[in-house]
Amino acid sequence: MDTIVIHSTAGGLEGALSWLCNPANKVSAHYIIARSGDIYKLVPLSRAAWHAGWCPGFPNANRRSIGIELEQLPDQAPSKEQLEVLMQLIRQIRKYFNIKYVYGHREINPRKSDPYHIDMNELRRQIQV
Repeated sequence: MDTIVIHSTAGGLEGALSWLCNPANKVSAHYIIARSGDIYKLVPLSRAAWHAGWCPGFPNANRRSIGIELEQLPDQAPSKEQLEVLMQLIRQIRKYFNIKYVYGHREINPRKSDPYHIDMNELRRQIQV
């Protein structure tokens, strides 16, 4: 895995957990970070999570990336706690994987608009990717 993809749930935590943990939905993520900063690990990093979808110009997106969801509605900025935990989690993952890229979902899939209200260039600058 060489990439981390950041997403927004577009709904509350309970609904996102229910949706992402139901195999019938054929969608998943490795982590969800709640607005409180609590982390929920949903898929082992040794397995692909089905979070990125079809991404032109980014082949095998699900197999080569780690998906991190932020509990976040479209009109909400991420909480301070979420951003702090997100950066810590990315730094921790980078200790074990050769992560070269950190993208927002919207950067690899033109049909998406998440993560909401995050300046991805600033995030990358802060985590030095």
